[in-house]
Amino acid sequence: MKVLPYEQDMRLAFNNDSIRLSFQKLKEAIQSTDNQEVYTAIGELLLWVVTTDEWHIENGLADYKERKGKDEDGKILYGMRHAFNCLKHNMSFFQIHHKKGGLEYPITSPLETKEITILWMPAGNILNGKHESQKKNYIKYVEGREVVETFKSAITFLNKEFAKVTFN
Repeated sequence: MKVLPYEQDMRLAFNNDSIRLSFQKLKEAIQSTDNQEVYTAIGELLLWVVTTDEWHIENGLADYKERKGKDEDGKILYGMRHAFNCLKHNMSFFQIHHKKGGLEYPITSPLETKEITILWMPAGNILNGKHESQKKNYIKYVEGREVVETFKSAITFLNKEFAKVTFN
């Protein structure tokens, strides 16, 4: 067991609570169908997920990176890091997702509303950054996948790591 200084322990606990709250905001934003709310919620959740990943790299167990690289849920964090960096640094970039489902036009009878899903957008030439490997990770691990499901996977991995640090 790794004994953590109080501040590090509290920071990790606050990060985990922030992830939980931000994930709920994302699900609510998707239901509202407001693209700005969805963009904001994705950005906020990316902040907490990537920051928590950084916490584990800097303060967690020594073999964290190795476990992340072997775990299918953990690998998603590699793609999310690129999305987060694009949100921070690429000023021509203003959308990270695209929507499928909901009410679609033309409206036909009987009225059929498909479930709304939010997908990570294709990287194309927009999601460029300083590190080509990050873009490759975005394409490999998150591009075109459902946003909520990829966040669930990444959060599942981070929760397992939280338990290893705090309860072992």
